[in-house]
Amino acid sequence: MPTPLEDIRFLADSENRFTALEALAARPRTRSELRSATEASKATISRLLGDFERRGWVGRDGKRYALTPLGEHVANTFIELYGHMKTASDLRELLPWFPLGELDVEFDLEVLTSARITAATPDNPLAPVARVLEIERESTRTQTLADRLPEPCIKARHEAVVAGTQTSELVTTPAVIESVRASPYADKFEDIVAGSTVYIADSDVPPGGIHDGTAYLIVADDRDVNVGVIESDDPALVDRLAETFDRYREASIRLTASALENEREPAGSET
Repeated sequence: MPTPLEDIRFLADSENRFTALEALAARPRTRSELRSATEASKATISRLLGDFERRGWVGRDGKRYALTPLGEHVANTFIELYGHMKTASDLRELLPWFPLGELDVEFDLEVLTSARITAATPDNPLAPVARVLEIERESTRTQTLADRLPEPCIKARHEAVVAGTQTSELVTTPAVIESVRASPYADKFEDIVAGSTVYIADSDVPPGGIHDGTAYLIVADDRDVNVGVIESDDPALVDRLAETFDRYREASIRLTASALENEREPAGSET
């Protein structure tokens, strides 16, 4: 009889076995369906199913194979473990730059177990930027702390605000405002200010916020290059981001459309 460690090694040493187990966890499968899921040969699937049957993990019902109660337990446990390890792998390059200081919290990685992580890769270094654009364009309610506003983000936010599909609050810095007003998208930014709520902070802000009840953090490395976006609907992180946003907003000055229209007017009025 295999030992527990041998069973773990049995699954971990073969991507086909894990993929087949994951497919069977979703619903009973035929041999043909398992071949499609794993892209394995008929012989490999036969050996795999034989090994599963000997361990008591699957049973046969006609042409289909289904997990036994023991198999369901094994599948759920191993799939959960895989999820934890995938999170650890995704976070390996991001955690050194994770803005724990700005959040003022003793961080528990369990918060990120089910997080969505978009990391820059050699093949797709702009993946975090693309994800932020999706957030800007698709969210119906956003509270954003922005340490920069690249032109694509302004365009995406402008589309949502002008279309009336997004309620937006933005806290950013004087340097960002100055840069945007000198850009070709200055008019679009004025529309954003007129159609949403924008504040000017008197200090740097940690990039991130909340979109439709989900907290997100933009992670930058020591070169100030965005290397990832971490999103989670865990209440602990959402509450902490909400508190952080409120703290920066309360210490900021409201930027008004009239102030942008007339540079001789004060840069803002108190909230």
